[in-house]
Amino acid sequence: MRFTKMHGVGNDFIIFDPSEVEGANLPDLARKACDRHFGVGADGILVPASSDSADLKMGYLNSDGSPSEMCGNGLRCLARYARDRGLVGGEALSVETGAGIKKIVLYDDGSSRVNMGPPAFDSEIEVRGYTFLRASMGNPHAVTFLESEAELEALNLKEIGPLIENDPLFPERTNVEFAYPRNEREVRMRVWERGAGETLASGSGSCAVAVTAVRSGLAESLVRVVLDGGSVEIGWEGEGKPVYMTGPAEYVCEGELLS
Repeated sequence: MRFTKMHGVGNDFIIFDPSEVEGANLPDLARKACDRHFGVGADGILVPASSDSADLKMGYLNSDGSPSEMCGNGLRCLARYARDRGLVGGEALSVETGAGIKKIVLYDDGSSRVNMGPPAFDSEIEVRGYTFLRASMGNPHAVTFLESEAELEALNLKEIGPLIENDPLFPERTNVEFAYPRNEREVRMRVWERGAGETLASGSGSCAVAVTAVRSGLAESLVRVVLDGGSVEIGWEGEGKPVYMTGPAEYVCEGELLS
């Protein structure tokens, strides 16, 4: 089973051509391929497919085999993969996702700008001693801002992350973002992703952090979100407006999954 591995600022994905996975049990495949000891290793798998309403449809499963409505870094990787393989043409394309159709502009260096659509906000919520701002980018996010960058870096995310992700207050589970605004144009962020655990980056999570920072008066657009794997740039002009995410998509390797 042939595959291509890509990453967006360290958020890594295994991409399968639809012909390679026809008839496969995709949740089982995701768990197997994404295992970092017995498989290739990744945060999730991507499968491009045809769409009646867009240039392409994105199928995405987390490393635990669960589906997700949206994956911002995955969108950029899938867009570059599709253009490079002639599945789509031109510099602009639309991708059908579980959170609606997203429009992407591809650049010559492999990076791209994604229209992620407008965010939706919910009330603040207290969980495990933290105050979280809830935001949706088509998938759920819980964002909290810490008092210092030192506190953020010292955080035991593997301990606190799953407790919040699976708290009964989030019946569909949630992505969890801890952040610290360095200044009005830059925010440092760490993320615990629903269905994948601690990852080096999250595209939709970066959007959620940026818009909650802007909405809370902690930052101004454009916002550079600095993650463990690199950085992305987020633009948002306020309520009812779409969020724009710009960042890279890089190839890692190609290979064959043997068993």
